[in-house]
Amino acid sequence: MDRFFNLNNPIWKFVGNMADFFILSMLWYLCSLPLFTIGASTAALYYVTLKMASEQEGKITQQFFQAFRENFRQSTLIWLITATIGIILSIDLYYALHAGTDFASAMLIISAVVGVLYLCMETFIFVLVARVRNTTTAIVRITGGMVVQNFMPIFTGVIVYAGFLGAGLFLFWPLLVLFPGMPAYLNSLLYNRILAKYHLNLVDQDPPGSSLDESGR
Repeated sequence: MDRFFNLNNPIWKFVGNMADFFILSMLWYLCSLPLFTIGASTAALYYVTLKMASEQEGKITQQFFQAFRENFRQSTLIWLITATIGIILSIDLYYALHAGTDFASAMLIISAVVGVLYLCMETFIFVLVARVRNTTTAIVRITGGMVVQNFMPIFTGVIVYAGFLGAGLFLFWPLLVLFPGMPAYLNSLLYNRILAKYHLNLVDQDPPGSSLDESGR
């Protein structure tokens, strides 16, 4: 019985993590409500989940808002740019699917390939915003380089999000409302390994962001 009530018991750790995911999810939804702040809230979400995945989490709410403030300008600019690109790609895909011409068929293949690369970039870029201090142009270039060098693990992250979205839409919709922070945490377990290759290991004393040049050093 004493072992059951031990805070190190895996059951209680799981319960504690679910509570943390719920808090993070509510913070993410709250800070994303103006829509143009989705980038900043996503970067803040990743900053916390990367620490959680490294077992270095502290005060979740404090860390979230600290990262939200410090990355706000850059992550908002990146979000507005990437969201615009996403809308354009969606229009291209819609046209390619419904036009029914040879040109549309070729365009569909090109748009699908570009779309996959876009999803990989969109999934990973806010991870770098949370961990890297550099110009916006450099962040985009570094993300592109990392996606090329680590395509399969980053694409796996896209699949995790797609699976979570599918489970929420078709199996259990409260997942989407209560725990969107969960796939970010699962992907952070994977992303920490990628970041470690570029010497971006998390350190308790680190403020949000570490320096990295465009060559990935």
